[in-house]
Amino acid sequence: MQQPQIHRRQVWSKTLRWCHWGMTLAVLVLLFTGWLIAWAPEKAASVNDAHYAAAAILITALAIRLWLAFFGQSNDLLKNLLPNRHLLLQGWKVLRAYLSLGKIPLPKWYAHNPLWAPVYLLLFVVLWLQIASGLLLLNQVTLIGDLSLRQMHVLGFQTLALFTLLHLSASFFHDAKGSGTDISAMINGHRFFIIEPPQHEPAGGKAVIYPLDNLRNSGNTRK
Repeated sequence: MQQPQIHRRQVWSKTLRWCHWGMTLAVLVLLFTGWLIAWAPEKAASVNDAHYAAAAILITALAIRLWLAFFGQSNDLLKNLLPNRHLLLQGWKVLRAYLSLGKIPLPKWYAHNPLWAPVYLLLFVVLWLQIASGLLLLNQVTLIGDLSLRQMHVLGFQTLALFTLLHLSASFFHDAKGSGTDISAMINGHRFFIIEPPQHEPAGGKAVIYPLDNLRNSGNTRK
């Protein structure tokens, strides 16, 4: 009987990884300094510069990430984040694994987590709205029509804080319950895939299409 094969494949480009960690660092600093500015006003003056520096890093990293979405390599592209029937089905299986705390096994995917891929699109929108509202507040604009920019900025803060908590928890969950090495993949760009051999020999000597090729070509790819 053939043994399972382990394949190591690069799924994330170096530029995408730099963008990911740039956005991660910037968001963490912005959340912390934003919390101090809002709930510890006496600390505001000492953290304003760090808040603005982190915002500049976020704008740069996000702009490059969006450029990659249209002109980057295969797994960088926007089409890999757009939901389709297969992505939604796999996403439901990921959600079931979450809800069962790992008792139901995670499905296999090639790059982007099928549940989180569409969420990243919403995240990009929230980040740009947060940047826009922050720049307007910096220029002493507090209202656009009946919309309070300060309330909008606080809502964006709360959304990003929740996303960060869930994203970190999910990443550790995947490494604990799955086999794709999600955390290290965003550091070195590579994931490991355990490929089970076909249960039956192909009839007539036809070529075998391995599951890894199916995963890569299914449109079910990851951030």
